[in-house]
Amino acid sequence: MGIFPRCVLAAVVLAVLATATACKQQTFPPGPSGTVTDRSRAYYKSGGWKYWLTVNSSKFRVSRNDYQSCFRGSSYPTCAKEH
Repeated sequence: MGIFPRCVLAAVVLAVLATATACKQQTFPPGPSGTVTDRSRAYYKSGGWKYWLTVNSSKFRVSRNDYQSCFRGSSYPTCAKEH
């Protein structure tokens, strides 16, 4: 196997690994049941987007999918399970 095929193989392996890790869905401990009263998000250079919901005056971290599914007035955790 020459240099060129090895470089191509290495590039393909790195691309597959990068795609697999980028698509990984994060999970967080569930928050309290109740009505969503606030939503917030922030972008961090070192960690990307982070999302929070507030239910019953308790702010907790959620996944991007949960954040996009739950709006103010939604019933949590029902809204998070609908996607």
